[in-house]
Amino acid sequence: MTGTDVAESHSGKSGARRSSAPREVTASGRSAALALTGCLVGVFMQMLDTTIVNIALPDLTRELGASTSEQLFVLSVYTLAFACTLLTAATLGGRLGRRRVFVGSVIAFVVTSMACGLAQNPLELIVARGAQGVSAALMSAQTLALIAALFPKSRHPLVFGVYGAVAGLAAMLGPVIGGVLVTADIAGWGWRTIFFVNLPMGVAACALAWRRLPQLRDRPATRIDLAGVALSSVGLFLLLYPLAVGREMGWPPLLWVLLALAALMLIAFVGVEKRLLRGGGTPLLRLDLFTSRRFALGLVLSLLFFSVFAGFFFTVSITTQFGLGYSALRTGLLALPFAIGGALGSVASPQVVSRIGAARTLALGALLLGVGLACLAVVLRPETAMLSVPAAIAPLVVGGLGTGVFVAPLQTTILADTSPETVGSASGCVPTVQQIGASIGLAVVTVFFFGQVASQAETAVSSARTQLTAELRDSPVEPIFREPVTQRFADCASAQLTSAHPERPAAGCQPGGGDTTGMAATIAAQAGPQLHHATRTVVAHSFVGAFVATLWVLAGACVLIAILSGTLGLRRRPRLGSGYQNRGHTARTPRHR
Repeated sequence: MTGTDVAESHSGKSGARRSSAPREVTASGRSAALALTGCLVGVFMQMLDTTIVNIALPDLTRELGASTSEQLFVLSVYTLAFACTLLTAATLGGRLGRRRVFVGSVIAFVVTSMACGLAQNPLELIVARGAQGVSAALMSAQTLALIAALFPKSRHPLVFGVYGAVAGLAAMLGPVIGGVLVTADIAGWGWRTIFFVNLPMGVAACALAWRRLPQLRDRPATRIDLAGVALSSVGLFLLLYPLAVGREMGWPPLLWVLLALAALMLIAFVGVEKRLLRGGGTPLLRLDLFTSRRFALGLVLSLLFFSVFAGFFFTVSITTQFGLGYSALRTGLLALPFAIGGALGSVASPQVVSRIGAARTLALGALLLGVGLACLAVVLRPETAMLSVPAAIAPLVVGGLGTGVFVAPLQTTILADTSPETVGSASGCVPTVQQIGASIGLAVVTVFFFGQVASQAETAVSSARTQLTAELRDSPVEPIFREPVTQRFADCASAQLTSAHPERPAAGCQPGGGDTTGMAATIAAQAGPQLHHATRTVVAHSFVGAFVATLWVLAGACVLIAILSGTLGLRRRPRLGSGYQNRGHTARTPRHR
């Protein structure tokens, strides 16, 4: 550890001492383990809240009366605030002290979580979710640097593996825990319990982390890179906002303008950071990190993997809830085999790394995830309009196993070449890239998925119409009215499935939206059971078919990730006068197993 990092005494007294080596900062075995546990509880909370809200959205929408746009912001504002604050949060931690910022942000996260749970209208919930995202970013940006300081370099593969495993498992368990909490309806709180559950976890994180974590404050205190803060925050917002709301708004020209402005802002940000680094200042993002091939390629892998991960969980959730009509609990429990596989993969990953090396382990994990997704696509049968849970369990376990094997060593690989001077900046960069990857994945996958729903419509509607015609022969509906009933059904089903929102009935086709008296009401009542069955069939057929097509694309992306992971193990011949040598370092080739 260099003289720019300070570990304040754990008693909390003033007079922090300058630390000259990592050995002076690392804590004793038991203290370090407890501090690590506190960090991991914080990681679990912040990652849990990225996915737990999805499962409770229908319930909170009904209670708060949220509009479609308000529902969208409830989901996206957390990620937007999280991603746009991470780089700034890493700098603030170095200036104010990482322990102080971590503990303070845990407290803020709990307070904002309670505010979310107590919200009485959509606006209050959206504001509280945004503040919750900022708190999560302040917490997340300190975690990697704190863990790196708690343990010697030789133990980083293990502890970063545990960190990655906990983060991945939290995201996987979000739907499960959310489904259980919403269904349990503890004390009549319903969906609000998904936020209240953060209170005991936050208290535990503070109790474990306070006084055990090193303070890690930059000395001397450097000026905050205000230009970098402004350019990165605005640039990331202009990038992520269109990705979050694009499909809902139909991608108007304004969103494309915002994306173009985002590119300009981020290019300007890179220019400012380069100039500041050359001038000996302290940039928000140290671009010399990218001279490490493992860091740069590791971020690319992280971006791609979390795109696949977010896209997969979105399509699972929307296919089961809207396509198959599953309850929140049943949808959540469907993620349980994936989470179990993830836990097993995380436990096995360190042993796999010790045998075949990090690069091959990452490739193996990506391939296993791809195999799991491909097998799930094979066992699904869109024409049956149902999901066989027993048949899906094994592919989900395999996919989770691959996720655990991949995520556990990813952080270690990315941070392998960081130094005490750069690990703080890397702590903000790594989760930022993960959030960008998740946002890009959701945007791209939703466009493809709903496009596939529309392409399935003709076949699905034709099949359901034939089935409905046969079923109406045994109904009380008079023969003269059967053809108009089937025609209206086909028109409404086609309009719904080819619309921008195939998860909602088309205009004028809502149940009970027509006449409530007279001949039309009588016919609707007589054909009610058959129409309900036909509607469920056509929607399920289309959504399951789209899900299958999406799974094949995601499996292909996993193969690409595996190929790129394998290149991490390729040795590069150092070139004289380039790379690290130009910066006064000895040129060397990182060793890979």
